[in-house]
Amino acid sequence: MNSTNDAALQGRRRFAAIPCAAALAIALLAAGAMAPVHAATTWSKSVFVLNAVVFQDPYSTACTAASAMTMLNTVAYRHAGGAGFVWTPYRVKNSSNPTDYRDLTSIQWFERAHDTLSAYGAGSDGHGWRNALNYYGWGSKAMTDPSKHVYEDLAYTSYDAAVHGAVRAIARYGMPVGILAWAGHHAQVMTGYVVQGADPATSDAFVVQYVFLTDPLYLQLRVNLRVSNANFRYGPWQVRFQSYRESDSPYDDPYMPGWKRSSVLPRVGPSQWYQRWVIIAPIRAGLPTVTPPPSPSPSPVPTPTPSASPDPSTNPSPTPSSPPEPSAPPSSAPSADSAGSSSATISSSAAPSP
Repeated sequence: MNSTNDAALQGRRRFAAIPCAAALAIALLAAGAMAPVHAATTWSKSVFVLNAVVFQDPYSTACTAASAMTMLNTVAYRHAGGAGFVWTPYRVKNSSNPTDYRDLTSIQWFERAHDTLSAYGAGSDGHGWRNALNYYGWGSKAMTDPSKHVYEDLAYTSYDAAVHGAVRAIARYGMPVGILAWAGHHAQVMTGYVVQGADPATSDAFVVQYVFLTDPLYLQLRVNLRVSNANFRYGPWQVRFQSYRESDSPYDDPYMPGWKRSSVLPRVGPSQWYQRWVIIAPIRAGLPTVTPPPSPSPSPVPTPTPSASPDPSTNPSPTPSSPPEPSAPPSSAPSADSAGSSSATISSSAAPSP
């Protein structure tokens, strides 16, 4: 066969192979369509309670205090505080009772006295917020002893890690999470989530779909607002979770070991929060239970083994000594000496001679 016929034959073979390939592709697509589709599991949780919400208005710098009250009220209504929880729901902002230290203005004062903000700062910071939650919720030891902290300020190097941390905290402990919003200039409360994948109570293998936010500013009109993950990351500044960029917390947290500034510009030195995503999240379900040390078992007292009683020594009966022989009685016959001394001698009588 010449080259022209060979080329024509090869061409016919190529064209003949095309319908076969198309048929195979259609068959594979059909098989894929018939295969069962396993949709990702959706997990959602909300701890929101409308009666728990406290707005900061008219106090423009009380966002952390109002958020603390909202969070404590939520924990109380949800009965999620665990061991040692003492707060009861309360929403008074400025009590006329001078002995009332649970109102909004008193909590703001308490935060300011226990934060790491400079004297020129307004409101409070994450440490004041955390300390108020622990003190008012579980008592002074929960604030001063780091091993008893129920809420902790947590700083993450990425947005994803911070949001996953917030979701896991709500899933595990059923308590709301504080968000250091507006690059650290404001406080918001996260009360729920919708995720797909694994259960966030036991795993980190999930994708966040939505979060639920409540803003303490009444004029923001954001109460239990559902925010998509895209808007929480890239959306309007009012709802966007940004890294912390406030630089007015130059002091160390006195209730944690070690020494480090809380948030300052990098040229001043390293700090805990600056350019990190910061949340105030529960790390345990109430105060840790103290297990009393076991009572020491008394050492067994050995029962003394009685020593064998010695056999009484045989005391031989004393051999009675022979009674002394009585001395011989005196003889009844007089001795010769005695006769010679007698003057009369008795002689046998004789018949008188005639």
